[in-house]
Amino acid sequence: MIDLNLTRLLAAEVTSEHLLALAGTGPGGLIIPDADSSGYTVARAEHLDWNRRRVIVYGYRDLALDLALRHRNRNEAAACLTRTVRAGLTGWAARTGEASPLVWRVREDLHRHGLRLNARPQFSTTEDGGARIDDTFTWREDRRITLTLCTVQRQPHSLMAALDLYCGGHHVTGWCERITRTSGVPRFADLAGDRARLHLDLRD
Repeated sequence: MIDLNLTRLLAAEVTSEHLLALAGTGPGGLIIPDADSSGYTVARAEHLDWNRRRVIVYGYRDLALDLALRHRNRNEAAACLTRTVRAGLTGWAARTGEASPLVWRVREDLHRHGLRLNARPQFSTTEDGGARIDDTFTWREDRRITLTLCTVQRQPHSLMAALDLYCGGHHVTGWCERITRTSGVPRFADLAGDRARLHLDLRD
C-alpha cells in the first residue's frame, strides 16, 4: 500500500533546484515524494528504509541522460520532468504498490551489498502477462560500475531475477536466479562486488 497525497503531488513541480541538489548528491541520488506528500525531495538511496515502499520519480542516472544525451539544461529538464511525473505518477504509485514483496527483498539485499538504486524503475508487462520491473543501480565503490536488475513475476510465490554488470557502459557479466520466499539472499548479490573488483583490477 502506497500512502501518497496524489492531488497535491500532481499539482507540485520538480524544480531546477531539485535537479541541482540531485546533481550534487551524485550516484545513488533519488527524487521522491517528501514526507507529507506535498512535493518532492532529494534523498540518497543508502539512507532510505527499503522495508518501506517508495515511489521513485527520478534518479541521478536519469539526470545524467537528460543533461548529456538529450542536451537539455536544468530548467528544460525540470519542466519536462514535471510533465512526465504528472502523466505517470498515478500509474507508478499503483505499480509500486502492486510489486511483489520479493522485488523489494531483492532490492534490499543488493543495497546491503553496496549497490544503490540510481534511476526511476521502469514498469512493463511481458507478452505472457508477467509483471516486469527494470532497475538501475550504481556500485558504491566505483561509479564506473553500473548494474541492471530485471525481475519478472508470473507466479505469486516466486520471480525470476536477472542482474547484469556493466563497466563504462560495456557489459561484463550477468547472473539469473529464481527468487522464492525461502531462497534467501540471491547469490548474485554477493558475486557482483567481487566480479566488479576483479574486472577493474584486470582493466586498470
